[in-house]
Amino acid sequence: MLLNVENLSLSFERKKIFNNANFRILPNEKIGLIGNNGVGKSTLINILCGNIIPDSGSIDFDKNIKVGYLDQYMKINKKISIDEYLKLAFLDLYEKDKELKSYLEILNKTSDEVLVDRYVRLTSALNDELNAKDFYALDSKIARIASGLGITKYGMSTLLGNLSGGQKMKVILAKLLLEQPDLLILDEPTNFLDTIHIDWLVKYLKEYKGNFLIVSHNQTFLNEVVNVIIEIENTKITKYKGNYQTYLVKKEQALLNYENEYKKQVKEINALKDYIDKNKARASTAKMAKSREKKLEKIEVLEKPKSSDVHIHLTFNYKPIASQKFLEVKNLEIGYYFSLLPEMSFFIKSGTKLAITGFNGIGKSTLLKTLIGELKPISGSYNFVDDALIAYFEQEHNFENMDLTPMQEIRNIYPLMDDKSIRNVLAKVGLTNFLAMQPIKTLSGGEQSKLKLCKIMLKKANVLILDEPTNHLDKVAKEDLLKYLKQYPGTVIFVSHEREFINSLATQVFNIEDLLTSWGNYGKSSFNDRYTR
Repeated sequence: MLLNVENLSLSFERKKIFNNANFRILPNEKIGLIGNNGVGKSTLINILCGNIIPDSGSIDFDKNIKVGYLDQYMKINKKISIDEYLKLAFLDLYEKDKELKSYLEILNKTSDEVLVDRYVRLTSALNDELNAKDFYALDSKIARIASGLGITKYGMSTLLGNLSGGQKMKVILAKLLLEQPDLLILDEPTNFLDTIHIDWLVKYLKEYKGNFLIVSHNQTFLNEVVNVIIEIENTKITKYKGNYQTYLVKKEQALLNYENEYKKQVKEINALKDYIDKNKARASTAKMAKSREKKLEKIEVLEKPKSSDVHIHLTFNYKPIASQKFLEVKNLEIGYYFSLLPEMSFFIKSGTKLAITGFNGIGKSTLLKTLIGELKPISGSYNFVDDALIAYFEQEHNFENMDLTPMQEIRNIYPLMDDKSIRNVLAKVGLTNFLAMQPIKTLSGGEQSKLKLCKIMLKKANVLILDEPTNHLDKVAKEDLLKYLKQYPGTVIFVSHEREFINSLATQVFNIEDLLTSWGNYGKSSFNDRYTR
């Protein structure tokens, strides 16, 4: 047994997160940790990593177990290169190699037999140790994982400070995979990966010899890599053997069984109450009625079955537009200091649902930031119709002040809104009164995403520009978001790594990768209408 958690309880103010929760992690278990946004998935990980102390309960790891955690908010040294950072995974071995080289230098400079004998033994021992740990194959090992995650195309000498948030997370993931801990903990690892590298990660995890625990709302991904599902629901932790599809079957059966038990108990309770009401006043049956009262008191009443799903309701503030030709792009080059891609030219009609695809780091987010005016084009132009109004969903959680509450965040943007109206719109995206009054920094990733959706919902717009809007959202919230975006009468330009989301929403697809196949053949961008509905 790698981990045993017993009677885990934790509350934040008035909200109970866990109540006497129990679970174990056994050898060879590949675990998917699931649950709706805000139920406590990230909190549980922080408890396991020692960052949060529970109110009560015990967390017992097996002795000498090595835990590795992919932290999406990890601070790293921005002044070192990708290669230097990845080599930190084997710092002890590189230190031993350095030591070995120093001994060899001494050997080359001395003729003292005693010293020679001593350093020959030392170098021999170090060399044997390095060989045993495949030190001399580390460079190829690093290159293999870096290539698999698409990191090598950034340039291994590139400083971490020059990488985007998603690129940094890929590098952090690579280092973690290189370390090969006994228990690998990954929090939403597919959020910053494109489909090619998700496929690579799937293959890697299938072959991974250690245990892992993955938090993910990507059902397809979980179905491929896990053999156990752990679900957090209503302050309890429930374990299901099998992949995600097996979990769905078992969950449905468990719910059906509970509903049947509940109905059976309700019938029994009603029968007892009916008998007591009819017979307690009669002398001949009073004792029997009393007996049934005692039986009724001993019954542990089951809670009425209820869904833990939290739906979101997005009523976008749409401003109608008359023009059909909504956006025209001419010979546009994008980048920061130099062009990332060849020139691109295209136009889209009003009401189009345009998916922008391509591998991670190719320039999808850069294109979106150019279209919203945050970045200046290297050359060329883009023109929205005169009455275009843009609402932008940024991929990263960048709030100006993380100490503010959602109530304060919305009030600062819309000072004329009263508190009741603010509470109502926050409730529409699943942020209840309790969550509305908590600092943004204490909210889960999914809850922060819902706050961002609330902000763009309130903004008067006729084009939504969305950069990975499904990141951090649970299954129900994703389905709701998809429904409302399909109903939205305006234009949607979006980036997503989720195939199902793209296939369900997009009426047109712009694959940026196709620009690279004919670099220099400017203006011939790929614009795929096969998703037109």
